This record gives sequence, structure tokens and C-alpha cells, in this order.
Amino acid sequence: MKTLSNIVYGAFALLASFALLPQAQAVVPAPDGDYPGHNTAEGQNALFSLTTGTSNTANGYEALKANTTGINNTAIGAQALVNNTGHDNTANGYQALFKNTTGDLNTAIGGEALFSNTTGYKEHGPRFSSPPAKHNRQL
Repeated sequence: MKTLSNIVYGAFALLASFALLPQAQAVVPAPDGDYPGHNTAEGQNALFSLTTGTSNTANGYEALKANTTGINNTAIGAQALVNNTGHDNTANGYQALFKNTTGDLNTAIGGEALFSNTTGYKEHGPRFSSPPAKHNRQL
């Protein structure tokens, strides 16, 4: 009888130890970066604040981080469009369109291109100068 109780207590101890293990949690979004609403994000805090925005692409650290309802935005590069909630913007490069909040239809190519643009409409800013002039048009 002592052997049977040892087996029962051992089995109970084994099962109880599983209760103390950390819970397995799914990664949201899935590792392929596919969010609902045709959104795609890869990178730490990319599309971090997204609520109802659709058709956005964020690739890089904090790319489109503040975007909640903006649609059709593309941000490639660390902190590209980081403060954006506008629509139809394209930022390619480190901190491109960094301060953009509600500006729409802007295109920034290059590191810090259109850095200080906040509400501009249809601005275009490739960066060719060094150091960058932090104003709306950097042509």
C-alpha cells in the first residue's frame, strides 16, 4: 500500500508543478506580421497603436507607431512616420516624416526627409543635403 500512495503523491506533485509553469502565449500578430484590415508590420512597436486603420505597411523600429486610424500609409525605416495618424503617406528612411501627424499624401525619401512636416499636404522630400535641413521641403 505504501508503494501505491507513493505513486499517487508523485503523480499529484508532477501535475501540480505544471500549474506553476508560465503560460504559453500566442504572439499577436502572428510572426508573419499580418494584422487585421490588410495591415502589415515588422519591427519592435511597428503599428503599435493601430485601432481601425487599414492597408498600412510598417517595417522598422517604431514605424507608424502612433497610427491609429490612418489608412494607406507605408513606412520603411526606424521611426518613419512614428507620429502619423494621416492618410496615404509614404516614408522611406530613418525618421522620414518623423513629426507628421495629420498630413496626407506626403512622400519622403531618405533619412530625416520631411522631418518637421506635421500637417503638410502633398509634400515631397527626397534628402540630398547633409546635414538635413529640418523643414518641409528638402529638395
